[in-house]
Amino acid sequence: MKSTLHGAQEILSAPKFKQLRSERAKLRWGLSVATLVMFFGFIALVWSARGALGVSFPGSSTPIWFGFIFVISVLVVVFTGIYVRQSNSRFDRLTDDLVREFGQ
Repeated sequence: MKSTLHGAQEILSAPKFKQLRSERAKLRWGLSVATLVMFFGFIALVWSARGALGVSFPGSSTPIWFGFIFVISVLVVVFTGIYVRQSNSRFDRLTDDLVREFGQ
């Protein structure tokens, strides 16, 4: 049991593991904050300018709120793509380096 604990401590203290943990946290928190700002910003917009959101786009019957929802939805998909791309490139490379280094 002691050797397993020592091995885990060795991995946790490895510079590449710290780098992986730090980079993932920065990206995860950054994208989460951006998403929350968008959602709560839209809620604040609905609360403060409800009448303006019901107005249609010029020359269309589509209300402005629909455009906001569409943009938010597209940005959430883009944020997901950014995280997946980083995960499949940068984070997987760091994980593979750690697996090679610690042989597991």
